[in-house]
Amino acid sequence: MKVRKLRLLATFTLVVLTILLTPSRFVRQVDAVCPKCPPPPPPPPTVGQFGGPLAGLNSTITGLFNGGYGTFTIKWDPIRGLGPVLTRTGCFTCHGAGVNVLTGTAGDTSSQTGRRYGKGNPDGTFNYLDGNGTFPENEGGPVNHGTANSVFGTLPGCNTMNIAASPVGANQSGTTVTITTTSTHAFAPGQTAQISGVPVSGYNGTFSILSVPSSTSFTYAATTSGLAPSGGGNATNLPHEVVPADATVNNLVRSPQLFGLGLVDNIPDSSILANVAVQKPFGITGTANMVPDENGVIRPGKFGQKLNIVSLFQFNADAEFNELGITTAAGPFGVASAFHPNEHLPQGRPYPPNCQPDANSPQDVNQANMIKITQFTALLAPIPPQPPTDQTTAGHTVFETIGCNVCHIESFTTQANVTLRTTNGGQTGVIPSLSNVTFNPYSDFLLHDMGPADGGGIPFQPDNVGQASLTMWRTAPLWGLSNMLTKAGGLMHDNSLKTIDVAIRRHGGEAGTVLLNYESLSPTDQANLLAFLGSL
Repeated sequence: MKVRKLRLLATFTLVVLTILLTPSRFVRQVDAVCPKCPPPPPPPPTVGQFGGPLAGLNSTITGLFNGGYGTFTIKWDPIRGLGPVLTRTGCFTCHGAGVNVLTGTAGDTSSQTGRRYGKGNPDGTFNYLDGNGTFPENEGGPVNHGTANSVFGTLPGCNTMNIAASPVGANQSGTTVTITTTSTHAFAPGQTAQISGVPVSGYNGTFSILSVPSSTSFTYAATTSGLAPSGGGNATNLPHEVVPADATVNNLVRSPQLFGLGLVDNIPDSSILANVAVQKPFGITGTANMVPDENGVIRPGKFGQKLNIVSLFQFNADAEFNELGITTAAGPFGVASAFHPNEHLPQGRPYPPNCQPDANSPQDVNQANMIKITQFTALLAPIPPQPPTDQTTAGHTVFETIGCNVCHIESFTTQANVTLRTTNGGQTGVIPSLSNVTFNPYSDFLLHDMGPADGGGIPFQPDNVGQASLTMWRTAPLWGLSNMLTKAGGLMHDNSLKTIDVAIRRHGGEAGTVLLNYESLSPTDQANLLAFLGSL
């Protein structure tokens, strides 16, 4: 027996030595595979590359940029707070390119637009259709969320269900319709069901579930009589939102590029307010939109087409909540109980709890996502202008002569001793690349009334705070103008105008006299001006 054991041990040892000594090219390697996982994003750009960080950062701050890039490029899912309704699944899908993974440049503009809606009240205030105000109407406004968590198909009780084939799937009896699904649906009375794809079109639409006779059937009140038995199509109990019929304001807004926003964030408030008091030519005025920052302090807004957001952190938190549906504790923005409280109730209605499995409150625990994304966006370098030519230099002169520079102010200087907040609750050291830096955004960061031909948008004045009206818009920064036109395919707040010339001619209201100056230019001066703007 002892000899047998020794032979077995010797044989085992020989096998092990044979494996260890076999050249690696003859060994089949088995790698971990995740067939449903998207590929990783490309590595973050470096200094001097398009979409790279500001020059002059030390290794620690560069590490914050790279780490924030990783968070910015995440495709979020319901397990991590996404939804229950949303506009897109990640920051990069609007500010970059890609669906499941970043395929463009993080922070870039894109052709993606968002839809905002609301209507005016009889007393002249604006109704966000979010259930608040003197005329509360809850229709899920003002952000239209075109996607819901049900599309993931991974959440029991929150999936799009197949309706059984005809004649079993859809039947009407009196005023009640019964829908039968091919598998257990987990729908509940009071929830909203969206029916689509049934060949008899009268069954299709969005309805409130009346009862659930069985695990594979539910009923709703018929809106059409005499429907023939049918089937096929699908049903979801978490439909995406649509613009309600009573919304009189219904506008698209573009996805801005984020390059250089850390510099904008650190313009001293006093520098913006100083331009309000200055006497301006050509009938131009300009209004600072005084709104609360994330700490509730009233300050001039710097971000958003209505300048409704003060800080870059607040800008990111607002997008995390309003676009992705992920809650955060960023002051008056990002918390449903404090800003548009019904924003993520689909069309203002309750939704199945299974559609939002992340029970954290807030879901962005300790604001870690927002801090990292703000570090990344704060450190993004602006797009440098093209080298000047004789034509663009002549165009710059025209730009100043006809009055474009009254609103599109060329340069600002950031405040001293700029730091960034960190995920451990502290601050970084002073970042020289953001401190006392003179840069050229070509904006005054004020609101200007552009006249009735350019009305729209949502004023974003919760509790009647702020000065923006439907016809007042931020002076759009012109840096990176050619990149915006190339990547987004359009200009102005709604991305609708396809050339710089047409965008200039859209100006009205306070800009009326400057527009007349432009229209009076010789063809050569117009061409020079357009060349200058295209070089920014």
